[in-house]
Amino acid sequence: MRKRPGAIAVAASVLAIWAAPAQAVLISSSDPYNFSWSYDTGSYLLTGDGSLSVTGFNSSLLTIAVTLSNTAPNGGQGGDRLTAFGFGIDPNAISISFLDADDGGLTSADWSKGPLQSKVGVEICAFGGQNCAGGSNGGIYAGTFDSFIISLGGIWGSSVNIDPIGVRYQTGTDSYTFAVGTPPPTSVPEPATLTMLGAGLLALAATRRRKGR
Repeated sequence: MRKRPGAIAVAASVLAIWAAPAQAVLISSSDPYNFSWSYDTGSYLLTGDGSLSVTGFNSSLLTIAVTLSNTAPNGGQGGDRLTAFGFGIDPNAISISFLDADDGGLTSADWSKGPLQSKVGVEICAFGGQNCAGGSNGGIYAGTFDSFIISLGGIWGSSVNIDPIGVRYQTGTDSYTFAVGTPPPTSVPEPATLTMLGAGLLALAATRRRKGR
């Protein structure tokens, strides 16, 4: 069987987009690391921004000051709530504590469980409501922000890798979990779609070959 270079090239490029990794962030000073996100739900964008300030290098306690702003369009109860925020970290942490004013927003932190762990791969999760997976009415409402501190026990050198960073939203119609800095899953074909795309490309090539005879 002869190879069809055109079809293979197109399929490979789509797979490359699907597998695009998050960007690892090497942090070695207390200077804030700023980031933002924009996720297309298919109807509108979930947007926000944040910053991380890390202190405690070369010690057994790393302190991460986090500020998150939810700039999504639909405010209020039943709107766009940012219910969880998480990140992976290397070296690994061995304990977690959370400090925040009693002002709502995200109210606790723990090891990541649920969609942020399974879909994004984060290890540390700050959340509102009952747990990292969501639930209850907690979170950062659209048009508001929250600041808090996560302290991590471990053996910390002169730098840490933060990768990936992820957020979870609960909207009036659905929930969305995605990594910051990667293409949103809704903008990329699902694996089943890739299979159908490959079959379609092969059928198109066969049709053109018959017409060329």
